[in-house]
Amino acid sequence: MSKPRGISADIQSPRTKLLYLIYSAPNNRIKVEPGVKSSLSSALGYKSDGHFHYDWNYLMNAGMIEEKQGYFHVTEEGKKEFALHSTASISNTIMIFLGVAILFFTFSLEYGLLPKESVAFFGIALIIIGSVFLVVSRKNKPKLPDEARVLLKELNRH
Repeated sequence: MSKPRGISADIQSPRTKLLYLIYSAPNNRIKVEPGVKSSLSSALGYKSDGHFHYDWNYLMNAGMIEEKQGYFHVTEEGKKEFALHSTASISNTIMIFLGVAILFFTFSLEYGLLPKESVAFFGIALIIIGSVFLVVSRKNKPKLPDEARVLLKELNRH
């Protein structure tokens, strides 16, 4: 039986979970102490020390985690691995806030608690928030080499 492949399988890989565990810790770091790697390994269900250390060394060599000032911490390179997740989480939270705000505005306008101009202000705020998400999503998409973009243009002509 072959291993599952693809982005979903990668997200659930032990290596990604290891990076995410450190990323999720306060200030994206874990104090260097005796036994901390062993604790991480067992908490994540690694079957062998070798597999854990292989993943650990991979993350260190890839510059995603580093040891600095007595802590193992996730570098900016490592944080990029979760940019899509973070953006989606923020987006979902804002959508909930917007739903509540729309309900609030609807009832406030119905009962005359807010002026009609507040709806225009709310619309402008939505446009600004949407623009920010558009910019962020463009930063997070894969960057194709020039040759690949030329090929896409050719493929779209057919």
